[in-house]
Amino acid sequence: MNRSLIAILALLIAVLSGACGHLREGAAPDEVSGLYKGDWYGPNPDRSLGKLDCSIVRKDAETWDATFSATFGGFGEYDVNLAGRRVGDTVVFEGSIDLGETSGGVFDWNGEIIGDQFNGSYTSKFINGTFRMVKQSPETSVE
Repeated sequence: MNRSLIAILALLIAVLSGACGHLREGAAPDEVSGLYKGDWYGPNPDRSLGKLDCSIVRKDAETWDATFSATFGGFGEYDVNLAGRRVGDTVVFEGSIDLGETSGGVFDWNGEIIGDQFNGSYTSKFINGTFRMVKQSPETSVE
């Protein structure tokens, strides 16, 4: 009886493994996840306020998490987490973060990825601006 049960379980595992193989092998590559680098700007879109990096990780088939790391005048670094979702051929990110009164209060962020470009804007009580980043290839993202 034990041999029969083991044989049935082995057969069931083999069938299920083959049936789910398309989830690994045939899945489309994740063109959004990765490291993006660029700058963020204040009211003057030609004058960078600092460097901006963003690491994007796929959460599930249609959503991503983005963590921004920004420098401001070389004095501080701020991490901002945003959620992204697919809208047609674009991945749209949005969210808010309270950096505290001494760092500008609540910032609302939104942006979109089209191809290897991640562009967007932010607003706060004290300053509004934009950001522009480009996806880094694995070779160029290593520092």
